Amino acid sequence: MKLKFLLLTSIFLIITNCTKNNPNSPESLIKTKLRGIVLDINGNPVENVKITTEPQTITILSNHLGVFEFDNLNAGIYKIYAEKSGYLKGTTNVIIKYNDTTTVQIILRALISINGRIIDESSQEGIEGAIVEVENYSLKTISGNNGSFHFDNIPAGSNIFSVIKEGFAVKKVSLFLTPEKTSGYEINLSKLNTIQMCFVQGGNFIMGDNFGDGNFNERPAHNVILSSYLISKFEITQKNWIETMGHNPARYWNDENPIESISWYDAIEFCNKRSLLEGLQQCYTYENGKVVCNFNANGYRLPTEAEWEFAARGGLLSKNTKFSGSQNISDVAWYYNNSNNTPHPVGEKNPNELGIYDMSGNVWEFCWDFYDENYYSQSLLFNPQGPLIGNFRVLRGGSWTDDAVFNKLYYRNYYEPHARGSNVGLRVVRSVQ
Repeated sequence: MKLKFLLLTSIFLIITNCTKNNPNSPESLIKTKLRGIVLDINGNPVENVKITTEPQTITILSNHLGVFEFDNLNAGIYKIYAEKSGYLKGTTNVIIKYNDTTTVQIILRALISINGRIIDESSQEGIEGAIVEVENYSLKTISGNNGSFHFDNIPAGSNIFSVIKEGFAVKKVSLFLTPEKTSGYEINLSKLNTIQMCFVQGGNFIMGDNFGDGNFNERPAHNVILSSYLISKFEITQKNWIETMGHNPARYWNDENPIESISWYDAIEFCNKRSLLEGLQQCYTYENGKVVCNFNANGYRLPTEAEWEFAARGGLLSKNTKFSGSQNISDVAWYYNNSNNTPHPVGEKNPNELGIYDMSGNVWEFCWDFYDENYYSQSLLFNPQGPLIGNFRVLRGGSWTDDAVFNKLYYRNYYEPHARGSNVGLRVVRSVQ
């Protein structure tokens, strides 16, 4: 197949070059010429394809060798359309030069029907009710009995399939489809890994700088009362992210490293998608272009700034340390002095009083709240959720890139919600019903 493809292309280019270089050829008198060939994914010529140029609109058909020619086109940038019933419409851009011959090759993808199965990789049984989507083509179906699925009018060639099913990790896989193979396509799903959560008993605590060495935005230290909640034992890992989102945006790849290089909006999307995969109620919706949080939902969400600090302090078991779980930062945190300029797998340092890891250091963690440097002077007493408006979202915990002062559990930072950094990740919470 590849040999035939190369042979046809070579013959086409030889003919083109011979004509182009022959000064006695009649075609050499033509100021501009566009010559092309249309092939299918197997390298076979496709005849009777309607070829249309734009912006100078001319339409012709490819011949039995898949070849087409345009004469006397004006020089410039053109879009070439190739259309034939039973094939996905093909387009390509070409630059046509004055007094020259331009050659172009167009691959047409036949529209075919296929059958396949979604399979549980551990039991090898078919999975019914999985959402199967072909990305970029708005093709979607739901697997039926024994995991079977069917698509009509799907383009031959390489396609990205995305499969979502409650209780299973999201799967994105590239399948190369051919007209000769209409069945036997299989996609294996693995069970979703558990996000370990720690229970935080609600209660009263003093939030802010209670050591007298903080910044003005960490004052005044003030009383806060929180309801009970669950918080993830570890920062969300790249493994957690991949099985939920289907891709990995991190700069420092390692399954057990915290996810990083994500935005606040990415974190919100993760929470909703993870909730969906676990059959939980999603917390976030968009209303009038704004993200709204339902704090009564049982799904995943970002912690409020108060929830984050209470958990970092060790909740009701707090020993009132500057860093989360210790007065000695090296015991509990990866930071500038010991990180060797890279993030580390979660859980390698000591946990705090509640058994939670890396709340100081490793990566900064997004909170729900808008940032306001003066918010502490007007914070609510019960379950504060931050200012109603703002341009930035709160970050907490410090990171592998920062000095010790930034890793103190009461240090307040902020970030533009669309921005991404290799030292910024997240931790999730769930409300207790």
